[in-house]
Amino acid sequence: MKGRLSRWVVRCAIVTWVASGLLALPGRADVSVERGSSIIIFPKVISDDDGLLTRGFPVETIIQISNTSNSLAFAHCFYVNAAPLDPRQPPGPFNPPQWQEVDFDLVLTKQQPTYWVVGQGRRVDPTDPQCSRVPPVFSCPNAGFDPGAIPAVPPNFQGQLVCIEVDSAGAPLNGNRLKGEATLVTPRSTTVNGVTMRQGEVSKYNAIGIAGLNTDTNSNDGDLTLCIGGNPRPGCPAGAEYNGCPDTVIVNHFGERATMPALPANDIPNSRVETEVTLVPCTQDFENQVPGSVVVQFRVTNEFENLFSASTTVTCWSNFRLAEVGRIFDASFLGTRFAQTRMTPGGIEQPGFLGVSEEFYNDGRGVLSRAALNLHVEGVRPGGDVITIPEVAP
Repeated sequence: MKGRLSRWVVRCAIVTWVASGLLALPGRADVSVERGSSIIIFPKVISDDDGLLTRGFPVETIIQISNTSNSLAFAHCFYVNAAPLDPRQPPGPFNPPQWQEVDFDLVLTKQQPTYWVVGQGRRVDPTDPQCSRVPPVFSCPNAGFDPGAIPAVPPNFQGQLVCIEVDSAGAPLNGNRLKGEATLVTPRSTTVNGVTMRQGEVSKYNAIGIAGLNTDTNSNDGDLTLCIGGNPRPGCPAGAEYNGCPDTVIVNHFGERATMPALPANDIPNSRVETEVTLVPCTQDFENQVPGSVVVQFRVTNEFENLFSASTTVTCWSNFRLAEVGRIFDASFLGTRFAQTRMTPGGIEQPGFLGVSEEFYNDGRGVLSRAALNLHVEGVRPGGDVITIPEVAP
């Protein structure tokens, strides 16, 4: 597996990303995918060489994180594994998600980028190969300064990665120095039910950044409770330390199993598009390993402005095809090829959430391709959210 990865890891890491960005809105709900932030969240991280969690198609993830400032940056990161206890069986009451958390630290020099393959991790190794500037020789996995030891995730991993900027002692810091990207890669060609996803097929999204407030005076009190938006409240007596999570998350998408618009339906009738959405609650308790939970309400508008609704519950992490939520997302039910879905929490007391989407294109000839997209956001959660992190061992 490592030999295969080394042939495309760098190429995938520099793939030009063309996708919709988060809509930058004024005020305290301005999460971003473009600017340096103090918290960055990768909602969709998968390392599944067997394809047990990904409908038979193996997936690996490459993580890139950069320090956007001209000073040293420290980060404390958390992998959260949401795979079921037995990945060979469907999730359910007798096969619940693991909710296992693994943390590690990063140290980045000024303007330093770094990257690693999630399933391999990254050792501290001063003999890492240097990248050649002469194409096509790009075989240089783990090149550059090592940011610290990064653990490999276990086999059949699916979940999220959260990195929080801290100072040299491990206390949260509002420096807004972190930015990240994730690349989902097909490590080898695989055929499932007559459909093939080819080796090297990739999709890429930007990590979602939550900026710290008042960086000049550092409004962060440095304790283990990170106050994401909101007014003063128990646990957050001074109010927000970071920008708030959005009140509405918007995905523009095809109707499920709609034909591909670039291919005439009469010529290739079996072409279709399916959309997968990954959501994570903004409120997370890493100290006590208690997963956040939110009821997500869907308000769907087709091209004729007809309205439909549905709901689902997201606990800690959820990855689903829109068709799995309800029939209303099917193109034949919508009556149009395209639709817009506005997702909101089920009540004012519930946490906010963030996410990404990924589209899968079947060209009708048995070839499957993929594209990840960041989502638009609106508004701000009035009650705010909280991330609780464990105390750093001395």
